[in-house]
Amino acid sequence: MKLKTLDNIDLEGKKILLRCDLNVPFDLDGKVSDSTKIERHKITIDELIHKGAKIIIMSHLGRPNGKYKDSLSISKVLGKFAEKIKVPQVTVMPFCKPDILKKVVRDLNNGTITFMENIRFHPEEEKNDENFAKQLAECGDYYVNDAFSVSHRKHVSTYGLSKFLPTFVGRYLEVEIKMLDKIFNNLNKPVMAIVGGSKISTKIVLLNNLLKKVDKLVVGGAMANTFLAAKGYKTGKSLIEKDKISIAEEILEKADQENCKLILPEDVVVAKSIDDLESVDNVKVDKIEENFSAFDIGESTIEKISNEMAACKTIFWNGPLGLYEKEPFDNSTNIIGRTAAILTKSNIITSVVGGGDTVAALNKEKLTGGFSFVSIAGGALVEWLEGKILPGLEFLHKS
Repeated sequence: MKLKTLDNIDLEGKKILLRCDLNVPFDLDGKVSDSTKIERHKITIDELIHKGAKIIIMSHLGRPNGKYKDSLSISKVLGKFAEKIKVPQVTVMPFCKPDILKKVVRDLNNGTITFMENIRFHPEEEKNDENFAKQLAECGDYYVNDAFSVSHRKHVSTYGLSKFLPTFVGRYLEVEIKMLDKIFNNLNKPVMAIVGGSKISTKIVLLNNLLKKVDKLVVGGAMANTFLAAKGYKTGKSLIEKDKISIAEEILEKADQENCKLILPEDVVVAKSIDDLESVDNVKVDKIEENFSAFDIGESTIEKISNEMAACKTIFWNGPLGLYEKEPFDNSTNIIGRTAAILTKSNIITSVVGGGDTVAALNKEKLTGGFSFVSIAGGALVEWLEGKILPGLEFLHKS
């Protein structure tokens, strides 16, 4: 796959429709609580400014469902954007149709940034409406995708525009693709994958695909409860997907066939509820009582994963291992994160982390700097690892 990068175009005076992912989290005071996504686009935006492009940024924020919502205005991001990208001034276009936008962008100065309002305010965006894509394309000379994290979406701003404008990858997207290709196409073995999260249903294809590629597969998070049920353990009130127990059984069988060591919790941290901290206990998986739920993997399992990890060369991690938002159920994610960071800094392993929840959990403990590569992509990374061609990258496969 040959990348069409910014090296291939003359940017001066050109109107660039730039797809970023600025869908950042906010705290209870309405302030941006994690600016990682903003910071990742700086390398692309700096170059476009330096080379005199007229930059029109497109991004979504939240799920407005095709309607204008003041609480999801892209203007909520502007203060943090200006701080992190270090630009003196950015403007946001009022929510308007592309024909109005077309008139405005004609008068933009070179090296300036203008934001479109939240692209998902337009109901046509998520429908990948071809007419909307055509109208939007008339506002630019080139389309640049810099958002790997939303490239699995077949929307106008991630896919439809590539049919009507010369299309290129931004610098951050270029870094992401090259790094993932380098790591996963030339894996140093043994390879361990750590997959957490709440539901098997969202990661069936990923798990099946990883069984063919890795030597060890750790299953954690609430998803592990369904695997424990498939092995005949009683899981109390723990979250499980009863209709996916048969799939868990198939994955367990396939792991044996593929000679992949599948590592499940041997012990778990339980409680009567997430708020009943007096009931918290560390128990073996065959000792979960009826009125208790598992919210994290236990101490023996953490030690086992850490030892198995130290014997590997490459680690891929997607999904927290416990309910990381709530102490003490963040313990396993924090300890495994610190262990992986130490092994990475010691050049024992190459480590890749992907997914918004995983990154947020590690950011909370200031651990992301200790990994070889941290991807902000969640669903897109999962689909990429499943071997799918992402809609937002299809244009790279057409020549």
